[in-house]
Amino acid sequence: MNTAYSYDNIVLTPKYSEIQSRSKLDTSVEFLGKKFESVAIPANMKCTIDFRKARELSQFGYFYVLHRFYDYDDIYDWVKDNQDLKTISISVGVNEKDYELVNDLFVNKLRVDYITIDVAHGHHILVKRMIEHIKNHNFKNSAKVIAGNIGTTYAAMDLKSWGADAVKVGLSMGKSCTTYNCTGVGTPMFSTVANLSYLNIPVIADGQIREVGDVCKALVAGADMVMIGSEFAKCKDSPAKTIENKKEFYGSASSTNKGHNGYVEGKVVYLDMRHESYQEYIDRINQGIQSCMSYAGTEDITKLHLMEYSVYK
Repeated sequence: MNTAYSYDNIVLTPKYSEIQSRSKLDTSVEFLGKKFESVAIPANMKCTIDFRKARELSQFGYFYVLHRFYDYDDIYDWVKDNQDLKTISISVGVNEKDYELVNDLFVNKLRVDYITIDVAHGHHILVKRMIEHIKNHNFKNSAKVIAGNIGTTYAAMDLKSWGADAVKVGLSMGKSCTTYNCTGVGTPMFSTVANLSYLNIPVIADGQIREVGDVCKALVAGADMVMIGSEFAKCKDSPAKTIENKKEFYGSASSTNKGHNGYVEGKVVYLDMRHESYQEYIDRINQGIQSCMSYAGTEDITKLHLMEYSVYK
């Protein structure tokens, strides 16, 4: 039986540092051919990303993944109307309407920079078929394919061999997710990301972020980018519905999520709203990463994966 650890089982170990000013450390990252100002990504869920926030994040140099629960025509029109954005990043599923969307974007030669295949169990033949379908369509500027969610090295190796450019990692770790409760399936995030970090494929760590320090731990585990759901949903300017200083938060597999037609593996939770904007939250994440880099004695964010750590329970 393997032992696996979550972020809250890990404490990072400081080392000798010659960093003079942590505030001057660069927290921008290169990801699949583009530079972004933070590793932080709002989860591709209705409560954390919409057309308005996607446009705003792109304008300020941040990565985003638009959720897939809009009507087909709305996603197509949004892509068509926003060809001048720095980044166009959408999600698709594996159903007939998703194939129609991919085909129509291709036929009309619309630019799409990133397509995330977003399903509950990414190590699946239907995901393989969609990856191959997208890759067989020569998009203008060739869209990069992110696929997930997955939780094993075998899955990452298969998705890479099928043509995925990056993988999204994390099963049942979200605050509104009940997959573990319903099925027993889950991925303790630190160990899962660390196991995949040697496979030479970019990793988005998706889930279980409760504190800024967890973002740092994800980077130490080997993540290239970090996706965050509930903590973004708590922000005052999130798309999540506000009810008396609470933010309504539900997962993509929740019955509350219109457009979801599968098994219910999510619930609604009401989060205390933070009087903090997305920009302020991302700034706080970047500052935490700068401090972590100082403790690690490195000016290079990509070297954080070399930082030592201890396990505690």
